[in-house]
Amino acid sequence: MDSRQRLTQTMLKLLRAQGLRATGLNQLITESGAPRGSIYHHFPGGKEQLAVEALHAAGELTAAKIRGAATGAKGSVGPLRAFAETYAAEMRESDFQQACPIGNAVTDAAAGSPAIRDACSDVFAAWERTIAQLIEQAGFDKKESRDLAEFILAAVEGALILCRARRSIEPLMRVTRRLEAMLAAAKRRQT
Repeated sequence: MDSRQRLTQTMLKLLRAQGLRATGLNQLITESGAPRGSIYHHFPGGKEQLAVEALHAAGELTAAKIRGAATGAKGSVGPLRAFAETYAAEMRESDFQQACPIGNAVTDAAAGSPAIRDACSDVFAAWERTIAQLIEQAGFDKKESRDLAEFILAAVEGALILCRARRSIEPLMRVTRRLEAMLAAAKRRQT
């Protein structure tokens, strides 16, 4: 892994654990093992540019996890359950230190940085499209799929915040059960 990749991966890890404001350049250099000059060599825009790249990388990783959860999962609720269980395991394994980097960044720095806000908005929109496609494949119409995807994303992001605050996966699992029931009822109404 080259220094650019190490810096991006380290920024992603730190965004998940502590957000953008708490992440300093010295910490990035120390934890990545990258040479001091490599930040501005690879990221002339500094910490903000590095954060934007890390946010987009996180977005792609999570979108892949969402699609992966759908592989082999049955019906309209199977992928949701599989994704929630994967995220719950990650939270437990990190002792609730690793949260959603996009959620952390948007609450931490979006008001002061249009670039961070735009990156977070882009990632959330991509996740919504991915979720909507899966819902549509399960037999929902296009508009309802988009609406449900936005609601699911908002509910899961909120649940992740509660999980971290309470140091428990129960908020995520309760939200998942409610979302499953909601999707099942919506599916029954369509038939």
